[in-house]
Amino acid sequence: MFDISILGGGWVGIPLAEKLAKQGYSVQISQSSQTENIQNPHIKLIQWRAEVNSALEAWESILNANTIIWTIPPRRKVNGDHFYLDVLRDFVRLLNQKSYQQVIFLSSTSVYQAENNLVTEESTLENNLMTQAEEILQGIQSPLLIVRLGGLMGGERYVAKYYAGKRVPAANHPVNYVHRSDVLEIISQGIKSQLKGIYNLVAPQHPIKSELVKSECGRRGLPLPLEYLDDKEAIKVVSSDKLIQALNYSFQYPDPLSFPIEN
Repeated sequence: MFDISILGGGWVGIPLAEKLAKQGYSVQISQSSQTENIQNPHIKLIQWRAEVNSALEAWESILNANTIIWTIPPRRKVNGDHFYLDVLRDFVRLLNQKSYQQVIFLSSTSVYQAENNLVTEESTLENNLMTQAEEILQGIQSPLLIVRLGGLMGGERYVAKYYAGKRVPAANHPVNYVHRSDVLEIISQGIKSQLKGIYNLVAPQHPIKSELVKSECGRRGLPLPLEYLDDKEAIKVVSSDKLIQALNYSFQYPDPLSFPIEN
């Protein structure tokens, strides 16, 4: 029995496995094309893929842990919404055959409507794929932690990469970004404190998109955008206050304008 099992050997799952292993947890993670980059020989790689109606035996190894962490995002272009939801239904059904110390599911702030108000965990939700996914996860009988992530940044992911020399849509809107280092640390602290419930995870400061893109292009020596396009649609500013209070957490990178240049 492992301490922690991570479903999803990707951009969050791999550094999370390495971080938790260094903290002394026994960790296993589902194998992927990216897991060959894992540096810690003590992390066990499990051959498991998210498939619908897989036999119990296909899930046994990956679910053999005290804490289960789902980091797999939907892959709409490959499989479509129904595939993702059906796999989650299988996931919940199998989890409920045992008792776990904690189940952690990485969701998204895309669940919220934009309504020109500060968005908290009690705000109005959209009817979309991630809200449907969360509804399925609510059927888990073990303690459940749902973390609603803002736009993930860090390493090779930075906002100027996507807009340098291009047009910037919704340039007048505030951003809801979070640095990967804070995501990894929050999950680590959430495991240690056995946190459960639903929490937003977004950097506390929300600069305007045009300001952020311009600043980052300058810092990285990239060409400025061709044009900044304003949007009259409602804005969305997501609050992480509930999480900050629950863990007494201080963000490593509270301001997207100061996210480090790492590559």
